[in-house]
Amino acid sequence: MPKRIGLVTYETPFAPCGGIAAVMSRLPGALDRATKCPVGVITPYHRHIAPTTAARAEMDPVATVRVTRGPMGLDVDILRHPGRAGYAVPHYFVAPRDHSSFAGARHPYDVPAHELLEDALLFGVAVARATEAIAPGAQWLLMVHDWEAATAALAAQRDTHRVLLTLHNSYDCGVTDAQLAHHGIDAATCPGETVLQRVLGLPNVAGPVSTVSTQFAADLTEDVLQARIMAPHLQHLLRPRLRGIENGLFVERQVPDDCVAAMRRGDYQPFANWKHGRRAEALAQLDRLVPTETLPVWGDRRRFDRDSRAAWFVLAGRDDPRQKGYEVAAAAVTRFLESGGDARFVFFPMPGDLGLGALSFLMRLACRFPDRVLVMPFRWTDGYLAALQGGTYGVMPSLYEPFGMANEFYLNGLAAVGRATGGLLQQIVPFRTARCFTPAVQWRADRWSQPATPPTGLLCREPDDESAAEAWRELNAIEDDRADPTYDRAHARRTLPLINAMARALATAFDDAVTVYRNQPTLYYEMVREGLAHVERTFSWERSSREYLKAADALDW
Repeated sequence: MPKRIGLVTYETPFAPCGGIAAVMSRLPGALDRATKCPVGVITPYHRHIAPTTAARAEMDPVATVRVTRGPMGLDVDILRHPGRAGYAVPHYFVAPRDHSSFAGARHPYDVPAHELLEDALLFGVAVARATEAIAPGAQWLLMVHDWEAATAALAAQRDTHRVLLTLHNSYDCGVTDAQLAHHGIDAATCPGETVLQRVLGLPNVAGPVSTVSTQFAADLTEDVLQARIMAPHLQHLLRPRLRGIENGLFVERQVPDDCVAAMRRGDYQPFANWKHGRRAEALAQLDRLVPTETLPVWGDRRRFDRDSRAAWFVLAGRDDPRQKGYEVAAAAVTRFLESGGDARFVFFPMPGDLGLGALSFLMRLACRFPDRVLVMPFRWTDGYLAALQGGTYGVMPSLYEPFGMANEFYLNGLAAVGRATGGLLQQIVPFRTARCFTPAVQWRADRWSQPATPPTGLLCREPDDESAAEAWRELNAIEDDRADPTYDRAHARRTLPLINAMARALATAFDDAVTVYRNQPTLYYEMVREGLAHVERTFSWERSSREYLKAADALDW
């Protein structure tokens, strides 16, 4: 019986939102190189998302399948795209003919919650039929990513199909027997109250469950936020089965080869010169930038202090109130600057579902400290990389972090500052004599690095507290009010002791980082050198693909 591998995912580079799309730009090709089995990606046709619709002309029809949806059923076209450089494996798009499903515009999940569940169930049953059309009689390994794609396991309960579930976060969704029956899925074969509860009980999903870092696998059952607040209903199903399969690197090294070679010899001047040039380029691009109402620059570009000796802290990424920690960073920056700290902070937040208004607290931060803070809440194609590479430290104040982008900081020539959580603990080797290296950091970091390991950055963490569960519950109870454009989540959260504790820890890390950069420049350059070597030595997509194939062996595939 021929074997096939299908990566089943709700988002791809054709319809990106977050980390899964980044993984799908790298992992499929690595798997294809690591196995003799044909590899393909199966994903929805998100009809309002530009990269998907732009690729329509390159897609060929494979088949039209009939799937169950209520009493009438629904025709679904399966379209094949050959793939592109970087993710050059076939992509199979599930395209319902009713033109009402998969209607997210800004990203694949940009629909009301009840519609997302209906779309996910439709996607799952369509995947089960698509596999028959793509390779009749084949034995499939379906590598499903998060609950939206895990629905495929509910519909593909066949002896010839095996399912490997990968969790990029602990989000889940309740689903009733009636909703399953509406899509032709027998609820008696998959008891439970949520998608993941039902999937994790299936015989063809009986093997390991993977996450995108070993530390996040531990966090899912050990960390208060994950184990007691976000996913308590999954603990008995996950504990015996979790394993971490680390992601590879998402970008190529941007530090010039001659700079890296000189750094290895202990000569840091070429690297310092390169960074100085990149910062000058960023400032030149900033001067040429023409802000608009939808592409604003918050802060005063003319008053922004351009002292070449100053440390720049750079923060970037999509705004996610439940994960990113921008409001923690804003509170920490305020503490640091009010206490006389001297550094520059450059934010590149990508607005989330609530738009620019949800980031108004960063606008107020920049207005309060116009010579120290700049915020550019849009994709700044011309200047972002120059600003990143001209920066000193990349910052991740994450409330939780499955894998994290610290590796991208090192590959662009920065050291990293992060909260000691998830994959950041594996990417950042902490400077242990810093004030921010507290007992709460130490017992977590000791799992991954020894005291003698050369540091690559700074980790911080609020003190562990017996009341942490209630504190996290209170934090998660504060939701963004989508109906009120004046709602300010940072203002609502800044009264919480937990947020204040995080901000104090991060402000201390800022102070420690500036002290290193100013008073121990050789140590700073060694951090960057060692961090770059650490991530290139430790993380690769080839290693990831081998680990996924080992996990598949446990499924008797």
